[in-house]
Amino acid sequence: MSGVGSASTFSAARLGRLAGVTVTVPDPAATARFLTEGIGFPLAETVGDAIAIRCAGDYGPHGQTAITLLEGEALALRAITWEVADDYDLGALADRLAARGTETRETAAGGLAFADPAGNPLALERTATVTVPTPPHGPVGPRRLGHLNVKSPAPPETAAFYREALGMLLSEQIGDGLWFLRIGAEHHNLGLRPGARGELHHLGLEVNGWHAYEPILDRLAAQELKVEYGPGRHGPGRNIFTYVCDPSSGLRVELFADMAQIPDETTYVPPRWEAGDRMTKTINRWGPTPPESFLA
Repeated sequence: MSGVGSASTFSAARLGRLAGVTVTVPDPAATARFLTEGIGFPLAETVGDAIAIRCAGDYGPHGQTAITLLEGEALALRAITWEVADDYDLGALADRLAARGTETRETAAGGLAFADPAGNPLALERTATVTVPTPPHGPVGPRRLGHLNVKSPAPPETAAFYREALGMLLSEQIGDGLWFLRIGAEHHNLGLRPGARGELHHLGLEVNGWHAYEPILDRLAAQELKVEYGPGRHGPGRNIFTYVCDPSSGLRVELFADMAQIPDETTYVPPRWEAGDRMTKTINRWGPTPPESFLA
């Protein structure tokens, strides 16, 4: 393991929180039941032809539309939405992206939409346009969508795009294939891994500590739904994890807790692990390795 990395070129123009993702699934109602009755999201609301899955969000006054479900033939990522502050210069970003050969368009809410080099669809929206009320308390479940992990045919190129164009910071790296990028102090808000263009590996849903796993997993077991992998503790991020898949769509969610924080960017040196360390040192500090389904 070694240290790598330098500060992002545009770190002053930092993105805000991960606002949410939009995915297509074969049966949105079935996936919504999995996310509410199984995982424990407090609210699923029909909005036009979509189902909005909502939760409390960050520790602030507003809720989060963590996942928006649309009907489609198969699981597919349709949008990754990031919040930006009112003073974030979307015009300057559009110019930077144009200089890189990246096409952009204005969203219906006045934000900016484009794709990363792996084909993942992105949207940057002003905070006010994505703000929703905090849902009422429900069963023990996810507090927020904290990160997502997507596939790229060329992870180094895609990581460079997020760092150089969007100001994300490198937190950790495993070989040239696995990258962990962040917006602020939280260890990662975006993970990259090798794979087909524009495919989603998992959504990271934060739960409030170790005690939250028992009621969630017991609730899933009562519905005859099984854990895919975990509980365990990752090396990168140092977080506790448990992975579960929606049986109707294949949507994989990670229930995570205790994510590492990086409070001082000036002294932090991102660790770089060798590619061979993945299964032996990084994927689970508690020992058990994942099933083949997780590695696909």
